[in-house]
Amino acid sequence: MQTQQFDTKPWLRPQQVKEAESEIKQAEAKLKNPHIEDKAEVAKQLRRMRTSFEQQVPRPPANADEEGAMVRRSKELLAEIIPAMCSQEEMRKSPPGAVDKYMNGENSPAIKTKIVEWQKLQGRLKPGEREAANLERYRPKESTLNMDNAFIPGKMFFMPPAGAARAVSFSDEQIALLRQLDPKLADMLGTLPNEARAEVKALVTGGIGLSDEYRKAASEAGKRGVEKREASKKKHKGRVEKHPLSDEQKAKMKAGREAYWAKKKAA
Repeated sequence: MQTQQFDTKPWLRPQQVKEAESEIKQAEAKLKNPHIEDKAEVAKQLRRMRTSFEQQVPRPPANADEEGAMVRRSKELLAEIIPAMCSQEEMRKSPPGAVDKYMNGENSPAIKTKIVEWQKLQGRLKPGEREAANLERYRPKESTLNMDNAFIPGKMFFMPPAGAARAVSFSDEQIALLRQLDPKLADMLGTLPNEARAEVKALVTGGIGLSDEYRKAASEAGKRGVEKREASKKKHKGRVEKHPLSDEQKAKMKAGREAYWAKKKAA
């Protein structure tokens, strides 16, 4: 059974209803004003305004059966309108084919007629609601057109997943200090996971240091870097290869780091 179709005559929007009611009240006030001489003309205007208002104001459903039919028809129209609409991204960026899709879709006479009927139904089902007939609320978000060579290219932003920890960042001073302590580890910062970066930052700022796993990896990477640099120096400059740092030297590095941060805090 075909769904009942409803009238698409123009109706007043909520703001227009308020304006029309205000004009009627002003005309009624004029009619009662003793200084108005041509009251017959004012009464004539008032009748025209009331008649126009009664014809154009959206009326809610008369009964439950009519309301059910209106809701069914509204859903049927919306199911036909949405597939013909351009997506939000297509409307913003205008990729190749977007204009034809718009002209043959939501701007075509057949779809425009359905849109008008849907809007009038919304005005009757939700009288007084300003956004009741706003079709933009249902505009698709996903695009079916290729965004390459779009008239307005736009930009893509890739955000971290919901619940992800805040990215660990380093200041220039922290990176410079880390490079003094372990140049290889400083070069690896960009490839370390966020958790490892947090541990490195804790080490640089005088915290607990790296976990065993990352400490071992950083130590091995650092040793390989030292060996490579010293081999290069020995080859080109004839220098004797250096020995690994002693415990005393490591203690001096730690003391220097603590003194550095104590000086920074005092400043």
